[in-house]
Amino acid sequence: MKKSMGLIVLAAMTTTGAMAADFTPYVGLGIVIDKAGTSAKRMGFDPTSDEVFVTNGGGKMKFDAVMAGEVTAGVKYGNVRGEFEFALRGASEDDYELYAGDLRAMMPDMGMPIPMPIMGNIDTSTSVKHNSYMFNAYYDFEISGSKWSPYVGAGIGVGTYKQKAKVEINLDNDMIKQMISAIGEDISTIRVTQDKTEFEWQLAVGTTYHFTPNWAADVAYRFNSSTIDGEFVYAHELKLGARYSF
Repeated sequence: MKKSMGLIVLAAMTTTGAMAADFTPYVGLGIVIDKAGTSAKRMGFDPTSDEVFVTNGGGKMKFDAVMAGEVTAGVKYGNVRGEFEFALRGASEDDYELYAGDLRAMMPDMGMPIPMPIMGNIDTSTSVKHNSYMFNAYYDFEISGSKWSPYVGAGIGVGTYKQKAKVEINLDNDMIKQMISAIGEDISTIRVTQDKTEFEWQLAVGTTYHFTPNWAADVAYRFNSSTIDGEFVYAHELKLGARYSF
């Protein structure tokens, strides 16, 4: 009986040791090329409307591609990896002309347009700082005799979004400029800041190259997305990363 118990304990210890050996922690860094987009439209401008600036009243928003960075820490067990990711993302839309021409609005009380021509143009731009806190899961496809291992993955988490919008009103009328100057306040530039924290998700497909048992590099395509104020927000990303396994 004692001999049997000893064999059971030895087998359990051996199994536990093998399982522990299969868990491989790692850390990583990544550089990302991020191209954002959204279902939201640009701001519109209607000088005859009470609102004047119309939400979603313009054309499609066009964000520039930007560089982003990320830090990861995870563990690999067999073909499965689980990791936490902190990423710094951003998006910016170049200045664009919102309106050019007569900027006269309707007088609210009389319902009559201002008789004096107010010629000029309005430029606007938008920038977004986006931080992600994600938990990702990946499945690695091992290829016998090869240092390459393709993978697929998905992640969920939260994103913090800080959006800054700037509207610049440039007037051609000297008299109006003098009147604004006399007020002593700069009312030609309007800045609006908005902060949001939202649920987000992402999908990934890529491949890893193992230089050594400890060092590896990977390249991947990712689709990251969230919903803000009912609008679909997304980013197409190309990631180049490196990780070290302990």
